[in-house]
Amino acid sequence: MEIIGTNMTEKQRKSKKIMKTIVILIVLLLIISIALFASIYYLKAKEFKFIVNGKLISSTGIESDLFIFEGDTVYISLRDIATIIDYKYYNGGYKQYTEDNSKCYLESINEVVTFERDSDKIYKTPSDEVDYTYFSIDEPVKRINGKLYVTDKGLNIACNLQTNYNKETNKIEIYTLSYLTNYYMTRYSNAAIDTNFNNQKALLYGLLVVQNVDNTEKGYSTNAIRYGINNLKNEEIVGMKYTNIEFIEGTEEFIVTTEEKKVGIINSDGNTRVTPQYDSLKQIDKDLNLYLATNNGKSGVIEKNGKILIYLEYDKIGIDPTQFPTNDIKNKYILFDNAIPVKQNDRWGLYNIKGEQILPLEYKELGCISKTSSDRTLNNILIIPEIEGIVVCKEIETDSRKNDYYGIYNSRGKELVAVALDTVYSITVSGREEYTMTNAGNSFDVIEYVKQQFKEQYTNNNANVITNETTNETTNEVQNNNIVNEEVNNIQN
Repeated sequence: MEIIGTNMTEKQRKSKKIMKTIVILIVLLLIISIALFASIYYLKAKEFKFIVNGKLISSTGIESDLFIFEGDTVYISLRDIATIIDYKYYNGGYKQYTEDNSKCYLESINEVVTFERDSDKIYKTPSDEVDYTYFSIDEPVKRINGKLYVTDKGLNIACNLQTNYNKETNKIEIYTLSYLTNYYMTRYSNAAIDTNFNNQKALLYGLLVVQNVDNTEKGYSTNAIRYGINNLKNEEIVGMKYTNIEFIEGTEEFIVTTEEKKVGIINSDGNTRVTPQYDSLKQIDKDLNLYLATNNGKSGVIEKNGKILIYLEYDKIGIDPTQFPTNDIKNKYILFDNAIPVKQNDRWGLYNIKGEQILPLEYKELGCISKTSSDRTLNNILIIPEIEGIVVCKEIETDSRKNDYYGIYNSRGKELVAVALDTVYSITVSGREEYTMTNAGNSFDVIEYVKQQFKEQYTNNNANVITNETTNETTNEVQNNNIVNEEVNNIQN
């Protein structure tokens, strides 16, 4: 009996030892499994993720160099991101029709944005207009692997996006403006952003245009709609009392229209900047915060505080840039950041940005339309960038006949070439503009000619330094040596 009992005890000890070993092994396997799962989870969490409008984008079909990472900054290929965010990509400048690889533009159904290598400025214009607004981005455009890149922050401004790059989680998220619009239209029934692209942009700045009717209702009278401004928590900033509101992205302000059909400006804090008293307002420079104002068919320019810079007495302000496609005029209202073209009674003149008249109202046209020539290789020109030149046309009577003669002034109103030219034009050679002027059968290179006459002002290759501070002695010397100026007497006599 003792032997049997002893054997039973030994078996029990062995069984317990085996069970203990099994338990230890199970615990070890569990720990290993947890560690393995945690490692996989960690690796998965660190795996790069690209999300657009809440959806994970598969790496299949995405270019490997779509993103370039430099420290905490991510650069994004404009060519490769375009289709993903519903834009089209083109080489060259907008409406320049070249394949200049140092420039490109992206085009959506609402807007065009242009980029240039090594520049921290981008230009945006509505698809159906020619007016540009420029914006500064955090880093200049880079050319990498033969492609142009901008940072995620630069892309946000350029293409109206919310882009977030999280280095810790190795994740990039992009939300397009159309996605955000749909989100807030669904979230708030008083949102009024479904059809107005500019007001949709206000979302990117934490602002929401609202209306006094539920946007899900049908059949309400549009005459009864009044608009206001809320923040994205739908808290009121400006009450719903205006018949129209339009967001101005460049200054983050709003043009508002009253029941009396008068417009003014309100800032994002709800403070009135310009009292509603005009028939229309249009921003013409976001840095100077200047506005084209009209009343009773007459135009002028006002400052951000409502102060009148140029009185509302002109028939037209600004030129038609479509007449001068090779000039690449970014702002048709302000040439060379200083000269404002004005027209009254069929005569043109120039003001500066201080509201001072720098050219009198005595010119028939601004610019030279060379397309009237049989030579179709000649380009119309208004401006000559290298010398900050502005071409003018004046009607002068000779031999009982009135003829058009051309001259060139700089953006400060100083005469560079007297009004005695038969024509001024440019020819595009290897993507570069060459400027020529003709007088009495003689042709001259405009830039070389002006530099020669103003040689003291063109030292160190600084072409944009001809100012009104030039001494009378220098001016007289230039005029005495200027064969074009000598021709003026022949024309006028």
